[in-house]
Amino acid sequence: MLIVTRWLGQARLSKTHSKIALMCIIAGVLYGLAGVGVILLMTLMSFLSVGRDSPVSHGISVVESSRLGGVAIGILFCAYIIGLTLLSPYTPGVIRLERELYLWLAILACALLGFAEDLKPDFLTPVLRLAAKFVVLGSLLWAWPELVPAKLGVIGVDALLQFPLLAWALTAVFCVGFINAFNMADGANGLVPGIAAVVCTVFFMEYGRPADGILMFICTMFLVFNVISGWFFLGDTGSYGLGAIILGYGLNGVAAGDFSIWFMVALLAYPCLDFVGSVVRRVSVGQSPFAADNGHLHNHLHQRLKIALRSKVMANSFTGLLISGCTSGLVLAGYAGGWRAANSGDWVWVFVFEVAMYVMGMWLFAQRANKSAGVV
Repeated sequence: MLIVTRWLGQARLSKTHSKIALMCIIAGVLYGLAGVGVILLMTLMSFLSVGRDSPVSHGISVVESSRLGGVAIGILFCAYIIGLTLLSPYTPGVIRLERELYLWLAILACALLGFAEDLKPDFLTPVLRLAAKFVVLGSLLWAWPELVPAKLGVIGVDALLQFPLLAWALTAVFCVGFINAFNMADGANGLVPGIAAVVCTVFFMEYGRPADGILMFICTMFLVFNVISGWFFLGDTGSYGLGAIILGYGLNGVAAGDFSIWFMVALLAYPCLDFVGSVVRRVSVGQSPFAADNGHLHNHLHQRLKIALRSKVMANSFTGLLISGCTSGLVLAGYAGGWRAANSGDWVWVFVFEVAMYVMGMWLFAQRANKSAGVV
């Protein structure tokens, strides 16, 4: 028995070392020593005893993981921004522009809300968290009113946006809902990190800002780490923080006319569709819209892939990569390939395609579930 236990321990250690080596090779090819350094830091942080996550908490993961991925991203982002500021003429936007300071204070507040939840689950009730996010994001919109859209091109909604106070309230509610949607989708390896990496890549390609480049780099490295190892999740710190960054930059891009609303909707389709679908599903069966369940599309897809794939991590990672690749990745391919400009309204057809894929996927999985249960 002792020999078998020792052999299993050595096999597990060897597998761990192989994953670290593979991640370092990929990071080295993509970003050189900087990428390798990020992978090693994430490896160290993923083994910390604090912020541990139960394998059953996401409904997909089957290995114990860390919820401190967002903390790692925050540390790395701050380190690179400080280094860039000290070693080059670069001046961060929070110093140059007052409105940027408002945005990053809101991002910090959202990330801290998530950090409290990562350290102590249920530290705040869902209602208190919603209220806190509404106050933070509502204050941002009040201080930076240009972020509130004046027109979306949607009949009925545009009429409501003509009333400033109502437009502010509707936008604040949307902002809170979006961050919740981003957090809710953080279940499969590579799903939310893949979406975040794609969005940051689009921002960097559109604007070329140093902050966008740093976020693209860090999110890409996190995606590699998350998909191969499965040891790290964004946690609430990461999903709230990255959600707030994407939200702020996205609203600003739409307000400036750089992105059409349909481009941003298509780019971020899955978290929004999954959130709306989950709320409708729960309410229709008499459950709280805030209740957790395993009825998401990524949960259903994972169940199918788990049958076909033997690896504990591979089925999880393929789930996230397939969904993020077929939604946000599809938009990135169209944008990079010059299909349409980012401010074109034609991206609505990509969103329609994504809606059709989501609805069809949920319907097919429901049919299979009914067939397995013997329901005619």
